Amino acid sequence: MTDNQIQIRMMTEIAYNMHQLLAAKQSFEQANPGVTILIEQAADHFETMQAYRSGEAPDLIETGGYPVGNPDGVYMDLSPYVAEVPGLAEDLFPGLMRVAKYDGTLPGLPIEISSPLIVYDKEKFDRAGLAYPAEDWTWADMIELAKRLTLRNEQGVAAQFGFGLGVDIEWFEPFVMRNGGGYISPDGSTSRGYVDSAATIEAFRLIIDAFRVHGVVRKPDESSQAGAWHEECAMRFAFMWDMHHHMPQDWKDARIGVVGLPNMPGGIKANMIYMGGAGVTAKSAHPRIAWAFLRHYLLECHSWTPPAIRSQAESRGLLRHSLWGRYVSELDDAQISGFFKNKKWNASRQLINEDIRSMIIDGADVAQTLRSWTRYT
Repeated sequence: MTDNQIQIRMMTEIAYNMHQLLAAKQSFEQANPGVTILIEQAADHFETMQAYRSGEAPDLIETGGYPVGNPDGVYMDLSPYVAEVPGLAEDLFPGLMRVAKYDGTLPGLPIEISSPLIVYDKEKFDRAGLAYPAEDWTWADMIELAKRLTLRNEQGVAAQFGFGLGVDIEWFEPFVMRNGGGYISPDGSTSRGYVDSAATIEAFRLIIDAFRVHGVVRKPDESSQAGAWHEECAMRFAFMWDMHHHMPQDWKDARIGVVGLPNMPGGIKANMIYMGGAGVTAKSAHPRIAWAFLRHYLLECHSWTPPAIRSQAESRGLLRHSLWGRYVSELDDAQISGFFKNKKWNASRQLINEDIRSMIIDGADVAQTLRSWTRYT
């Protein structure tokens, strides 16, 4: 290494993406012989923050949880850099940016992007003689299909469930959004008047009834004769990475269809979004070079996840793909989730999920339980 060689340190918390990061490092260094990209793997976010607060903070940090609002002041605002690249601001998916720029600044570029949709097994529908779900379907339509697709033996043990949905406050959120409800106020300061609103309570009752009354979703710890993850349900609430990592390739090519979430009584078109992020730190000694590598890594190199820009999705054929194209189009309806808005709310997730289990298994009162959650924010 020469004396005038510039080093850009990047710390990442995402181990499974390392091969793509190293490929971007190699191609960037070839195009910029005066720059060396040093990649460091962090064990967790705590280690990342220790490194940032040390005397030798990294220039770039990649994290599995997008730093909405930059609450700790770790990242630079990338908006001025984006504005300098002709057409880039227009190329970024607007729904994605609605979440990423929640506070008016852009602390990072999104990665590992996905909103949930409903995937369904065409073979199970064909065996039952049922038409595949359409984009204009309703929650009532979904429940009726799920009833007809749930198969139980004489002892009541299911060999197949009509619908698959995990017990998680975050996974219930898109149905709440689509019913006109929410968990947290727009400014993230309180849950009072939101998580206990009539629209949120109504959505929760519909979801709990799918488990408890209709029996079309597997309850926590419920016995089942069903096989593997992808065989258990005729329909499933699924993120893009569920499809990519857990679904057999021949199923994706032939057996699986995808459709938007059912329309709720509230009639709102919205969805939550999960995403991580990578950004230039406020302590970077070479922010422009760090930005150049970040742009190369996330906007110019290809990865399996939905990209943040429409042009890359188009060049990779994602927009025309029968499955991935529907996931990409859902980015237009992304809204910011409660777990991004308020750290205290997100930290209470485990306690809240225990309450959800109680509603499903023990029949705890939905309205009373949701009102009790106002103590978390």
